[in-house]
Amino acid sequence: MRLAVTIATLLLTTITAHADSYEEHDYILNCSGCHRMDGSGSSVVPSFQKMPELDGKLGAREYWIQVPGAAQAPLSDTRLAALMNWLVERFTGKPPQPEYRAQEVGRLRSTPLRDPVAKRSQIRHRP
Repeated sequence: MRLAVTIATLLLTTITAHADSYEEHDYILNCSGCHRMDGSGSSVVPSFQKMPELDGKLGAREYWIQVPGAAQAPLSDTRLAALMNWLVERFTGKPPQPEYRAQEVGRLRSTPLRDPVAKRSQIRHRP
């Protein structure tokens, strides 16, 4: 048991040692399990590398907060807002305008999407 705890501690330390900010740390702990460290996603989880295709489209801003993984993340509204600002800038190359704020995040995450795949498709096909 002691060996298992030591190994788990070493792994967690190694993973989080690379985090340069709380936002990156929150990404590692709350997002990277499904979206991977590089944001590439999988066959069932969208890639964050495709965020630019939604950027600026009507509904994208809300969508990014209302997807179940974000809406139900065990983070305060303030921490989730900071994470989303970091995430959008990292994967679109520019910060969200306006930046996410805790009040907006709290309002949006209270109604998570039931079908995020359909909503993403709907947003993608908007001009």
